[in-house]
Amino acid sequence: MRLKNAIVYAGILMGILMLGLIPFNRGFAETMPSPSWRVKTNMPTARSQAAVIAGDDGLIYVMGGWAGGSVLNTVQAYDPITETWRSRAPMPVAVRGAAVAKGPDGMIYVISGGDDFGDVATVQAYNTTSNSWTSKADIPVKTWMGAAATGNDGKIYVIGGESWDAGLPYSNLTQIYDPATDTWTNGTQMPTGRSELGVVKGPDGLIYAFGGYNGTALSVVEAYNPSTGTWTKKASMPKPKLEFGAVLGPDNKIYIIGGGTDYSNNWAPFYDSVEVYDPKTDTWSTPTWQESYLPTPRKELGAAVGKNGKIYAIGGCNGAYLQANEEATIVAPENMRPTAYIDSITPNPIVEGENITFTGHGTDTDGSIVAYQWRSSIDGVIGNTATFKTSTLSNGTHTIYFSVKDNSGAWSNEAIATVTVNIPMTEDPLYQSLSNLINQLQQQNSDLTDTVNGLTQKLDMMTYALLGAIIVAIVLGIATIVLMVRKKTPPPPKPPTQ
Repeated sequence: MRLKNAIVYAGILMGILMLGLIPFNRGFAETMPSPSWRVKTNMPTARSQAAVIAGDDGLIYVMGGWAGGSVLNTVQAYDPITETWRSRAPMPVAVRGAAVAKGPDGMIYVISGGDDFGDVATVQAYNTTSNSWTSKADIPVKTWMGAAATGNDGKIYVIGGESWDAGLPYSNLTQIYDPATDTWTNGTQMPTGRSELGVVKGPDGLIYAFGGYNGTALSVVEAYNPSTGTWTKKASMPKPKLEFGAVLGPDNKIYIIGGGTDYSNNWAPFYDSVEVYDPKTDTWSTPTWQESYLPTPRKELGAAVGKNGKIYAIGGCNGAYLQANEEATIVAPENMRPTAYIDSITPNPIVEGENITFTGHGTDTDGSIVAYQWRSSIDGVIGNTATFKTSTLSNGTHTIYFSVKDNSGAWSNEAIATVTVNIPMTEDPLYQSLSNLINQLQQQNSDLTDTVNGLTQKLDMMTYALLGAIIVAIVLGIATIVLMVRKKTPPPPKPPTQ
């Protein structure tokens, strides 16, 4: 009996092990909640209205903020790998409600905000490598509870906020900072002035402004195109919100996390919901899985995406100031590779040293094109923009390859074309042989001409000599005839003598 039971148990165990070998990962990934939240190591310092951003070093930085007393200058960084916090160099100027963005140089820019006495114009730049701060050019118009994003052009767009000094309690300003020149310019004003909003750069390069407050909580969404300086209205949020976290997820969708509707600091309601915006389709969804709700309802929080592709919601308030640090896993669909197209290569063929223009484009069904590459079978990589001109192609028949990369890092298959580059006529061996032959013939002709001219001169001299001899002979002949005639003619008779 024991043996029989052992066989049965062994069979069951084997069945369980076999089930474990069945590839259920795909089905699980498709059906698991997304986002799926987990509680992580608390932040050492409770606070709200802090600047929260991911650094190039893989750490999530929390800068400044407010916990009901004095404004904080504390900076702490979270390591998602070790799930530990570390203290970093404090901010020179303590601020809360500042806009924050990362420049193309990897520096973190904390812009404006408020201190214990009012709004400040200070721009503070943090170097994650040296753990040091520097001051940059002040923002032209101070703003508290505005928001910022870095465009594809490397400039930082600071949008909205409260600008009481400029008479704008609900600012519609678009203030543009260029880290390369440390200068500010003004962009087109946002149609809906507001503070306590969320701003995120989408995968399409547009800068989206979500929700906020202008006397009441808003659900309005407007998108700014840095290339054209124009605003476009987008699909409204499922419900009005302010003081929420906003990030672009690894699936190229924008996540609006938590928030509330009351302007007053630390007053209810405090939301635990997460709304998801798809810029590609201009549509919203609200996940309703239990795991998709924020574990700690709150507003005035910050959010960032780590290098591991996970979203971190940090700090905030819900009647108390919070140390909360919660992580969301996003199930991203399998990325579809983009497609590259060569539009034109003109002129073709060309002569070596002549200008030739390459034009191409790419499409991506589930994202956007972020990089280009042209290469030649003879010269290697020759360009990295959609359109470019060059005059440096080597002579020969080139196979040209063109590819594009999408915002998920996938490269397309290469589009192929052929370009012929001829050497200049003057460098062609046949041309050079013919040229040498022509030069030789010209030289021989010159020599022959000189010879003929010499012979002509000699002939002329001989002709002149012969002509002179003939003339002399004729003269002599005439003289001889005259003499002979005179000898034959008798003298006339003498006259008679008288």
